[in-house]
This record gives sequence, structure tokens and C-alpha cells, in this order.
Amino acid sequence: MISEEILDTVIAEMINCFREDGECFSKTRDIFTVRIQSYILETKKYLEAAIIGEIGNNTFDHNFIFENRFPGGAYCNLAYKQKYTVLADYGRGVKQSLLPVLPFLNYDLEAVEAAFTKRISGRSTEQRGNGLKFVAETIQQNNWHLYFQSGSGCCSIDRSGMVFSVRLPSLIGCLAVLDFGGEN
Repeated sequence: MISEEILDTVIAEMINCFREDGECFSKTRDIFTVRIQSYILETKKYLEAAIIGEIGNNTFDHNFIFENRFPGGAYCNLAYKQKYTVLADYGRGVKQSLLPVLPFLNYDLEAVEAAFTKRISGRSTEQRGNGLKFVAETIQQNNWHLYFQSGSGCCSIDRSGMVFSVRLPSLIGCLAVLDFGGEN
């Protein structure tokens, strides 16, 4: 599992605003795509790149407005503390993305759980919504670890399955911390 110490550090950095540096921040999808392609060329880690791409592309697929005082786009640190991949955005979050198609969602936790377990799409009428299910399945099959948070809703995934919980402070947008190393 990803340690509480790492999660606390990443969450504190996100709250204090990941900076728009050229190395880790992609303002547009094309910049993000090039970073993923470069990652593949350097590492040959195609499946890991697919996971990173799926989570990161959601930033551009579902966010049309970002919080004013925060940068727009996707933060993507492929070597956080030399071990983790961290993705984050300051967009509208999972709950707001899903409300048009699931108007009964009242809590961030419900939205995160729906995003990882139900075939749904924030783009009404489109047959989409399998991306995070693919992420969850692949993480479990490869003994990798994922921590995902949107608002106060969280999902932790490892070989043993998915655990949903509430974590404060509530975050603007989404945060994902990936460990592709498996057991520590």
C-alpha cells in the first residue's frame, strides 16, 4: 500500500498548489500526450503508460473550468520521490462530472465509487465509462497500488481489491498516486 506519510505529503503539496512548472504540468492534452509517449520510449512500460494516460486524460475529457486560483491542466510527476507517479488536477472533480448522468449523487464518496464500479459516463448519451474500471482491474492484476481522491471521496486499490473511504481535507479536482512497484 502507499504509505500514509506519502499521501499526507502529496495532499499537502496539492493543497498548497502544485506549481505550473514545465517539467510536471501539462496545460493541454497534446503536451500531456507527448509526455506519455516520451515515457513509453524511455521505459517501454506500455501498460503503466495506459494507466497514467487514462487517469490523466480524464482531466481534459471532463474539465472545462478549473478553479480560478489554481492552474488549469494536468500535473503529472512520473518520478515523485523516485518511486511514485502522481497525477492531479484542479478541475470540477468526479461528482460534478457525473451529476448530469447520475443526478442522485449527494456525496463525493458515492461519485468515486460509481466511477470505479459502474459503466457510466459524464458525457450523457455517449457509450463510455470503462476507463477507471480498466484502471482498477489492471492495478489488481499486476499487484500495483493506486490511491485516488476527488473531493473527500477516496479509492485505494491493490491486489486484494478496492476500498472506498472518506478522507479530509476535501480536495479540489482529482488526485491519483500510483505505485507500479508492487509489494514493498
